[in-house]
Amino acid sequence: MKPTRLLLAAAFFGTLLPAAADLTIPSDGSDGALNITEDTVIDLSQAVTGTWDQNNTANAGKGVYDPEKWAVVFKYTSVSIAGNTTGTPSMLVGKNVTFRNHPSHAPVVWLVQGDVTVAGKLFLSGKPGTTNPIEALKPIEAGPGGFRGAAAGPSGSGNGYGPDGGTHWAYNPNGRYASSYGNPQIIPLIGGSGALEGGNLGGGGGAILIVAQNIAVTGVIDASGGSGGAIRLVAKTVTGDASINNLRSNLNAMPNGRIRIEGVLSPALISSPETIGVPPANPPAIWPAANVPKARVLSVDAVNAPADPTSPLIAAADVAIQNNAPVNILIETRDFPIEGVVQLAVIPKFAGRSWLTATRLSGDINLATWRVTTTLPNGFVTLQARATQP
Repeated sequence: MKPTRLLLAAAFFGTLLPAAADLTIPSDGSDGALNITEDTVIDLSQAVTGTWDQNNTANAGKGVYDPEKWAVVFKYTSVSIAGNTTGTPSMLVGKNVTFRNHPSHAPVVWLVQGDVTVAGKLFLSGKPGTTNPIEALKPIEAGPGGFRGAAAGPSGSGNGYGPDGGTHWAYNPNGRYASSYGNPQIIPLIGGSGALEGGNLGGGGGAILIVAQNIAVTGVIDASGGSGGAIRLVAKTVTGDASINNLRSNLNAMPNGRIRIEGVLSPALISSPETIGVPPANPPAIWPAANVPKARVLSVDAVNAPADPTSPLIAAADVAIQNNAPVNILIETRDFPIEGVVQLAVIPKFAGRSWLTATRLSGDINLATWRVTTTLPNGFVTLQARATQP
């Protein structure tokens, strides 16, 4: 699981777009055109690791994973997801596009030179929970950019992952997103928290950013899950047909995710939760500003944490330690005021989480080191840093 990044509202850069002007989209089109005419799984693990804006001709269609931005980025010339042209009205929403997660569980960014048409179904949903005792031993997969649902075994049930993951016993069993973290701008791009492992709940909804000249949705874009994920659409126009369109990021009254639309929004387009269209900046803001506050786990018991952890939680770990005594866990902050509060979530795989407050050891607003000393429980444990400004 990716360590928590500080979720602050980002500044909205650029000038408002004149009515007839094209958006300046940072896409070289090197992933080609995406034309979906049959049910398709896009495997994000095939993305080459690099910088998001590099030319991807040698790996066309598979995207670039940028660990610094924590996103799998596709630079398309155009996108078309076909609908059905025959059948009963209930069958008219057509071809399915789903995703297989990158090991980092990073969200998806589509930067499209031309137009996007979604006449079929674009799913970034988290997987539902399971009552199968073997499958329940693994955290339930989230949509890309979301957080996994809880695991359960003979020794107990865990928490859903993410900043506000749910459990059997918590006040909020479903996990939350919009009401507890993130921001309405959806910068940074981040999905929903996971929920408990059984019944209809599970992995958090994923997150996608689509930037194009025009976007037409006559099908479905779905980022539902244990808690809803995030859908951000940026274009000159965003249109759709209310009679068959369902743009949603929640499911069966689960906690809502976020939807943001930057562009002239068709009144016929249905979104849940509801939103309004706001004018896009030109060029659009894609990433957080370089100086936004950041927090990450630096080391555990003097063992350095990887810069891009994946938290596999099955058969392997980002950091392996053998120590039943108290250990020091160091956290690094950048561009974060030292008057703020830094905390660490300790999340055992099969038990409830606890939040511990860190003590600052050294440094200033530019770069500082903080410490938590605790005895870690046996087995797999996920550590998640959180920094809150005063």
